[in-house]
Amino acid sequence: MRLAAGLLASSLLVSVPAQADDAAALTEREHRLAARAVEGLHAVADALQAQKQHRRAFELRRELLLEYAPDDAKAREKCGFTRVGDHWRADATLLVLDRDLTGDKRELRKIDQQLDALGRELGTEHRALAEGWTRLADPARATPHWQRVLRWSPKDKAALAALRLATFEGFRGDALQMRMLRRARTIRGAVDWLLRARFEVEGITGGNHALLQAIGVPHTGVRSEHFEIWGSLPEPQLVEIAQFAERALLLCDTLFGTCTGAMFRPVRHRDFVFVHTTAAYHAVLDKCAAQFDAGRLAFLKHDVEQAFVESGGVLWRLYSAVKGRDVDLDQTVRAVVQDASGIDTDGLWEGIGHAACGFLFGRTLTFLLEQQTQRTSASSTSTLLSPDLATWRQIAEASAWARSDSRTSELVLLSAARFQNEQRVKAWAISDYLLHWRPELLLELDRCRTDAARTPPEIEAEFLRRTGYDLTRLDHEWREFWARDQDLRAAMAQDPVGDEKAPGHAARLRARSLVDAVDEARRTAQRGPIGFYVATSPDVQDVQRYHDAKAKAEALQKRKPKEVVPMPEPPAALGTTVLWSGAGTPEAAVAEWLLRPAQRDTLLHPGRSLAGSALAAGDWLLDVSEPVEPTVRGEPWCWPRAAQNAVPGAATVAALGPRAAAALQAAGRQPTDPVGVPVSLHFARAMQRATLAAVRCRVFVQNLAADGVVVVYGGDEAPDAADGCVAFVPFAPLPPGAQVEVLWELPAELLAPNTRFPPVVFTVQ
Repeated sequence: MRLAAGLLASSLLVSVPAQADDAAALTEREHRLAARAVEGLHAVADALQAQKQHRRAFELRRELLLEYAPDDAKAREKCGFTRVGDHWRADATLLVLDRDLTGDKRELRKIDQQLDALGRELGTEHRALAEGWTRLADPARATPHWQRVLRWSPKDKAALAALRLATFEGFRGDALQMRMLRRARTIRGAVDWLLRARFEVEGITGGNHALLQAIGVPHTGVRSEHFEIWGSLPEPQLVEIAQFAERALLLCDTLFGTCTGAMFRPVRHRDFVFVHTTAAYHAVLDKCAAQFDAGRLAFLKHDVEQAFVESGGVLWRLYSAVKGRDVDLDQTVRAVVQDASGIDTDGLWEGIGHAACGFLFGRTLTFLLEQQTQRTSASSTSTLLSPDLATWRQIAEASAWARSDSRTSELVLLSAARFQNEQRVKAWAISDYLLHWRPELLLELDRCRTDAARTPPEIEAEFLRRTGYDLTRLDHEWREFWARDQDLRAAMAQDPVGDEKAPGHAARLRARSLVDAVDEARRTAQRGPIGFYVATSPDVQDVQRYHDAKAKAEALQKRKPKEVVPMPEPPAALGTTVLWSGAGTPEAAVAEWLLRPAQRDTLLHPGRSLAGSALAAGDWLLDVSEPVEPTVRGEPWCWPRAAQNAVPGAATVAALGPRAAAALQAAGRQPTDPVGVPVSLHFARAMQRATLAAVRCRVFVQNLAADGVVVVYGGDEAPDAADGCVAFVPFAPLPPGAQVEVLWELPAELLAPNTRFPPVVFTVQ
């Protein structure tokens, strides 16, 4: 019992509320609490280590460093750090035991009792300090103490109320943690769908690439919707490269969405040339020698295996594809994301490239290398690094723990010729972090390097001016994420579909298939895919119960046709935050919803990131209650989009929803009458009704004007409202195979000077 006696004898805390709400007194009390916690946690950790519970001891010392004494020498050494100057660095020569072995069960029970007693003691004092700082109206000082109260008493109502924690998929956290968890679900769901989706790619016939033809290399070309890929590789490999280029481009739409206040538009676009031998790569460069000075040409030929070359007035990405398929795909994905994002600074260019490959492949194979002289064109080497991002995560965590990471402001100033490994990992880690939190900050950070901002303090001042956010605070929060948020990172890594051997896996796959169908519709509309979660909200349950009750009432009515069977009242969520369909397939359910412009706006909104699907056996229930991120400026998007094919042409009046049905009924149409499928315009933000009412639409079917009615969906609170949405419903069905032209006329204040909204031409199914 020596441990118990030591703990009790050293207790210096007073477990009563603060006597006076004096900041100096509370601060002194915090110092005593920290000293007591260090002493107590070391004592318990030492006892655990004596019982071979090395992992538990390690975690307690780590907690001590995080919460009470970041420079405690004993804890640092036990956790594998050595002081180097003002920093602690991971020291591979230190023996760190982190596995629990078999200990004496009786002694372990005693240790657990002592840890519980210590926790109650510390928790009581943390509560008193939290209440004291709260009375002084200093939530920043109170919050860490409320968090520690929850450490020792996870169900404490006062702490839960003070911290305003929310829950998502079983994880409880603050607003920032919830944001990152939801973004992780979005990115994971998008990537999961992108890797399963197939993109149409066709061979290019009747032509050659001028550069490859000039050097006499046999080659072929393929074309996807947005990219041309030429090369001497076999055509199936070029097809796969094109598909991954399309995947990377759609991933950018998911990553950036409407984060800048406008819909994402790719900043740059470049097509690709891949040659399978070093000799062919050199021959192309020699053909383009006039584009480079002698030193640059030698660098491109002998130090790297990628260059930008001009041909026919177009800048192409030329690659020496000598390292195989994985490297080719790695280079393609990072190139598309780097171009589309518009990032230019070497550090962030490198970081977002690694992040994109991490998302799609779980590893990163190539890195940026530049001449030691002045940069004229970025070029990538295919030198292999440690490809597994698990290793990169360990490096990021260690540098965050040691507080030895590079300042983010330094990354903006880095030259690719002088990257160090830690800087490369930090570039990836800060890019990954911001893409999971606020991707617009990554774009703003890239723009901070100007002629007037060439030092870290100047970059930090420029970032603050642009964003109102302190870059040193961002670094601190990044370290907190990597040092403290292991539980959050574990939750972010979870697969919402779960293990294939787990109970209910088939039901989860069925639920995901509904969001897959939404993603396919979004891809057709050139919107990025979204994330999936299992929907279990009260609203979803209400809608399910309503349809079950309705089905029973309808069956009873059929059995007793002479009686009046009361029908249940539909819940308010139906058709607004929860969509329901009894269609046979998820694709049919989504097609049904897309007929209604308001629900179309919900499903295809560029600021949507998540949708939940219920584990219903027969019906389809989609939870769209997660808020979207609206635009604040920019032109609208339209459905169908330009050049869209296989657009449905006919529907009944009743299928279009109450608002369109009312407008059509006023024009003499009945609920069962066939009409054309509405075309629609979407601003993705709230608009004044008068502004929307000023929008005009003309539709031409095979060059003949089509009659119809304009329906305004925004500017009110009706159940089928949609912010900033206007639709045109043709009175007659659109003929199969017809080419349709839509001319939207917008008020001048909604357009750039001397411009008009471009015409949209699509083809009916």
